[in-house]
Amino acid sequence: MKIQEKFAFLKAGENRESFFRRISLFFPKSDHRYKKIEQAYNVTKDAFRDVKREGGDRYFEHIRAVCLILIDYLRVNDYELIIAALLHDIVEDCPSWTIERVRTLFGDRVACFVDYLTKPSKVDYPKKEEREHVYHYRFNNAPRDFFSIKLSDRFHNLFTLESCPKDKQE
Repeated sequence: MKIQEKFAFLKAGENRESFFRRISLFFPKSDHRYKKIEQAYNVTKDAFRDVKREGGDRYFEHIRAVCLILIDYLRVNDYELIIAALLHDIVEDCPSWTIERVRTLFGDRVACFVDYLTKPSKVDYPKKEEREHVYHYRFNNAPRDFFSIKLSDRFHNLFTLESCPKDKQE
């Protein structure tokens, strides 16, 4: 089976209903964990409402796909990891979102994951090389569970690379 076939759901018609059908396998709709995942889903979808990826897809499709990889292939059912995966790009890409805002709405553990997933700002590190060095160096101290989100994100980015310009693919 080709990798594209195995991960066909990443290109298929996934939507809110199919996503929450998976979540309901772990938590009933009345559970506070289900509600927190739903809250993260909603705020992320709203934050990225008008944002597109290089290939023209809605950015939120990437966010949801990262969560689906985490849930379906890494077998993660930890609600805080699912929330962090939903929020993994929000601080880096949405100026109105800060780590403190994430902490206030979703707690310390989620904020910690999102902080590790967020590249340092250009204000703090104007040079790209330094910014990337700090970002990658922090992986040495990241909580182990962080890597399941980071690897899901990286996998999806690689999986969708064909829609990027040739120079980025290389």
